[in-house]
Amino acid sequence: MPKEICPSCRRTKASLHCGLCHEWLCKDCAQFLEAATFSFLREIPEHLSHFTYCGLCYDKKVAPEIEAYSEVMNRARQVQLFYKNEREVALIYRSKKMLSIQNCPDRKEILLRLAFFAAQQSYNGLVHIELNSEKIKIDGYQKTNWSGTGFPATVKVEGQKF
Repeated sequence: MPKEICPSCRRTKASLHCGLCHEWLCKDCAQFLEAATFSFLREIPEHLSHFTYCGLCYDKKVAPEIEAYSEVMNRARQVQLFYKNEREVALIYRSKKMLSIQNCPDRKEILLRLAFFAAQQSYNGLVHIELNSEKIKIDGYQKTNWSGTGFPATVKVEGQKF
């Protein structure tokens, strides 16, 4: 059985494949992508769904996507949240398309997911947020499933000019 050679370090202990170019890699030269890296995306693109990448493919295809994802996540943490019963909102524009998320295990996570989808669409606010929880009992244990809806919106921020 011939041994595969790693193109990066030229050692003969290559045992992994790059998910994109299918080059043989050794464990030391491979770049690994955790499954939770893009967990907030509704659909993970094909080129980001692999576990192992060579350095070149990682730098060209994966690293820019991680950077863009992190930028949207940072904006999502800045999104202003307004619940359904709040009346005083300095609203500039509200989307007609409502965001909806089902079966989320945590209240904070569902708010962050809604904010992430709003930030993905370049909004800075989320209005008319409505959250619902459902308690589920399984053999003496209890867990809560959260669902929520909201409309992405552009909200006037103090000091911001339009």
